[in-house]
Amino acid sequence: MTLTIVLIAAAVGLALFMLGVHYSAASSKQASRDSAPPRAAPALAAPPVLEGSPFETEATASALAEYYKLAFNVSAFDYDISGEHAAILSRVNDNAAAAVHQREYFPRRPMLLPKLLQVLNDDDSTRKELVRLLLEDPALAGSALQRANSAAYRYSPEPVDTLDRAVVILGNDGLRSLLATAILQPVFRQPKGYFDNFATITWEHARCTGAAAEACARALGKADPFIAQVIGLLGPLARIVLFRLTMETYREHRDLQPRAEVFIRAMQLHAPNVAGFIASTWELSDPSIRALQEQTDKIAPATMSPLGQTIYFGELCGALALLAKRGSYSEDGAKALLMEQGLGRDTSGKIWQAAMAAAEQE
Repeated sequence: MTLTIVLIAAAVGLALFMLGVHYSAASSKQASRDSAPPRAAPALAAPPVLEGSPFETEATASALAEYYKLAFNVSAFDYDISGEHAAILSRVNDNAAAAVHQREYFPRRPMLLPKLLQVLNDDDSTRKELVRLLLEDPALAGSALQRANSAAYRYSPEPVDTLDRAVVILGNDGLRSLLATAILQPVFRQPKGYFDNFATITWEHARCTGAAAEACARALGKADPFIAQVIGLLGPLARIVLFRLTMETYREHRDLQPRAEVFIRAMQLHAPNVAGFIASTWELSDPSIRALQEQTDKIAPATMSPLGQTIYFGELCGALALLAKRGSYSEDGAKALLMEQGLGRDTSGKIWQAAMAAAEQE
């Protein structure tokens, strides 16, 4: 088996483990800020999630089905899975949980990450220390310059050509966001073969989901935005794990043409669990594990923890943004669906804007 999977989990787990250490401190700081006079409009102070919105509706299921059609480049599905294909799915069902424990398939641990997270979470750290650390990783330094020169951050005609200036422009939030995507992006690459579009679309969805989850955390004000962003990436990551596991299982039957429905069914059944397995294996923070378990249990968004809500709406908004980018879903329809599931109008607008901005990135 050449599952380079959970590969992934090493980098993600390490990042989230470090974040878990700082979660309590971040939460207490947020609680202190919440006690200050509100800066937002009075409407945002109301409960952000409506009662009675189920985890899944006909509208959300339809939107996610369209997302899977896009990811697998198919026009329709036939979920009558029988014969050898049913046997493949059964084997994937049996092996999904064990996949996250196959450490021989983990990626090389990013040695620079713990140092960077420590500096980013230390208010006393200097810009000079951060620049020095970034220079140890040329690829990460290049990514920092590229992001600082993007339309989202660049505020003058002159290009940002020094790392010191890039660090100032991005700030801690921008740099932490950069870390989350820089660590994970290589993991979403797949060798050419069947369903070549899947890895690209899943990476786009991960990027949009992370951005939407971060924006949702900021708008609701009850979850750490960076943790929301990184935890939000675990759902798409779990689908990559299951894709590789399913493809490996098909390779043992070389005369059998892989069927998209088998992959999709495996993801529908196991992606939330696999994301939770990764979090548990790496002993992530209790709020992170609970937020992922809420997705597995498919509880109503109104009853989720604040972090669970950011993951739920981040995933849904990320999928809608990809569909809208390709003209198969309208902006008004997407915002209406987010509101039907419980978000207020202002919050829906903010996370939609964040997801669409991420969708437009190359």
